[in-house]
Amino acid sequence: MGVLGALSLSITPFAFVIAVSGCVFAALLLRIVYCQFFHPLSRFPGPWWATSFSLVGAIISVKYREPQFLTYLVAKYGTDQPIRISPTMLIFPRPSAARDIYWDPKCNFKSGLYGTGALGPPSLFTTLDGEQHRQLRKALSNAPWTIGQLKNRWEHRFDGQVTLFLDKMREHAQAGRVVCLSDKVAEFAADIMSMISFTDAFGCVKNQRDEKLILTNWRIGLDFFGFVGRFRFFREKVIPMPYVGRYFLPSVDNEVGMGWLMCEADRQVTAREKLIAEKGFDEAPDFLQHCLEARYSDGSPLTPTQKRSHVTLLIQAGADTTGTALGSILRFMTTTPGAFARARAEIDGADHAGHLSIPVLYEETRRHLPYFVACIKEGVRLNPPATNLFARITPKGGKVIDGHFIPEGTEITTYAYVMQRDRELYGEDANEFRPERWLESEKRSNELEAMQFSFGMGPRICIGKDVAYMEMFKLLPEIVRRFDIEVLHKGEYVVAGGVAYNQNFMARFVERVGGKGLFELESVGGSNAADVVRYP
Repeated sequence: MGVLGALSLSITPFAFVIAVSGCVFAALLLRIVYCQFFHPLSRFPGPWWATSFSLVGAIISVKYREPQFLTYLVAKYGTDQPIRISPTMLIFPRPSAARDIYWDPKCNFKSGLYGTGALGPPSLFTTLDGEQHRQLRKALSNAPWTIGQLKNRWEHRFDGQVTLFLDKMREHAQAGRVVCLSDKVAEFAADIMSMISFTDAFGCVKNQRDEKLILTNWRIGLDFFGFVGRFRFFREKVIPMPYVGRYFLPSVDNEVGMGWLMCEADRQVTAREKLIAEKGFDEAPDFLQHCLEARYSDGSPLTPTQKRSHVTLLIQAGADTTGTALGSILRFMTTTPGAFARARAEIDGADHAGHLSIPVLYEETRRHLPYFVACIKEGVRLNPPATNLFARITPKGGKVIDGHFIPEGTEITTYAYVMQRDRELYGEDANEFRPERWLESEKRSNELEAMQFSFGMGPRICIGKDVAYMEMFKLLPEIVRRFDIEVLHKGEYVVAGGVAYNQNFMARFVERVGGKGLFELESVGGSNAADVVRYP
């Protein structure tokens, strides 16, 4: 039988469990001791349970408590030094650290959070290596990313979607329906992104529903994205195992959500390439066409996988996130005393002066509605659509960041939700919605703008930032221009997997009559429900 066999027979099941439990306990204890006293990052402050096990951060993400957790750490440890939030990651609370991290080419290698595959096939967003990212972004640079190109090529198409949205909200207003405003603006954003990507919008606004459950399934998938991205062992050891990734990661076989989107990208790319081969393509190029025409510096095109992954990039990265910004700004404006009224008065004044088109143009909002623009910037500051831990890896030999030497191989990051509430930069009212802070002076506004991290910073700044701002500058003024908003439930700002969305922002639109709003006309109609909040 042998010695091992004899030993196994002499050990009772209870003793075996005790032995195994003792080994596990000893291993965990050794890990805690190493992380707290011998790890290269042990000198930085942070709770022992989070700095010993990356699983803690994953659980916090799944529990939707990441912004609150990081805010608590900043309150406890202060902002004078980086805070260790996992065994291998430091967060820098002060805005002054952002440039050291995100503008230095030596720090342009992303952490493994991006390479999990949880967001579908590899793309510009998930490319880890800085040089590969630079080459890929340059290959895609022919697409209309800048605001100038968007105004020239796409703004008239935005106008059509804005008009359709207003018509649908007018129908709801006339019927007296209560709508989930946060979902409605997210559906608008999904249509804009799909229109830019494929020429034709998915039809969310037209049909007043989340087509193919793109937004719903995106939000469901954020839990897994956050968990796998923060739990390093699961990310590096479990997901790469044979067949495991296939079970957890999105598949083109799905009929809704990300799987359907991947399938639709494949169908559209295949059909467009066939059209080009047979007849050529002479229509106004959409993002799909730009992906097909993209070329690296050596003249080579994107691979078939890259074409299909990038044609959906705007939809994945910008649909629900832009919807979050739209919903958050409206919530702040309608629940902050005086904000909605001042924005309405500014719009009416510009309207009477003949400065505004129908629908309003991006440039008209920028020039003639300064308070409204300040509301937009303030809403994005307080409720950043993507609060993720956009970590970079420190280079060989380490790096000094915000006055602190950080060893090589460390994951370093800031966090928009925390950084954009820094009292040293924004004042003691940093947690309050106060658009006036952006209007104090041009110098002050530029200072605040330079520290905005809602869309990232440096060479990897969000490629769809100007698309998002065009949506905000065009849709939001038209909503305030044409409707009063009766808020029944202001809803919640939720962060899952480092990406934010709004839920349960319930409201009723009331159409203005002859330039008069609900406040002016409350004696002739309107809801009398006690739980309805009215904003003129």
